[in-house]
Amino acid sequence: MKLSLGFLALWFAVALGQDFPECTRQLARTDDCLAVIDSNACYNQYRFTDARTLTCIDGKDTADKARKACLCCSCVSPSMCAWAKKQNYCTAPIVVPTFPTPTAAPA
Repeated sequence: MKLSLGFLALWFAVALGQDFPECTRQLARTDDCLAVIDSNACYNQYRFTDARTLTCIDGKDTADKARKACLCCSCVSPSMCAWAKKQNYCTAPIVVPTFPTPTAAPA
């Protein structure tokens, strides 16, 4: 039982202390982030007050929309990240896509 309580405490510490990825140009240009960034007018309507805000984001289902919100909220505003965290959408680790390193053009 001690192991379960320790694991649960660790899980809560990670979930509550989760940082959101930095919004880089490469991240902002991904399809996932464009679906989040392009919804600003809809966000103004709901003002990050409840779960209806998630309907602003294009995605397959609620889980996909929540994943996109957590990955790309820093490209929209700190209030979106706070909203996503409050709605418990960001409980799983955020997996940031990897981008190829640009190579210099041959001289």
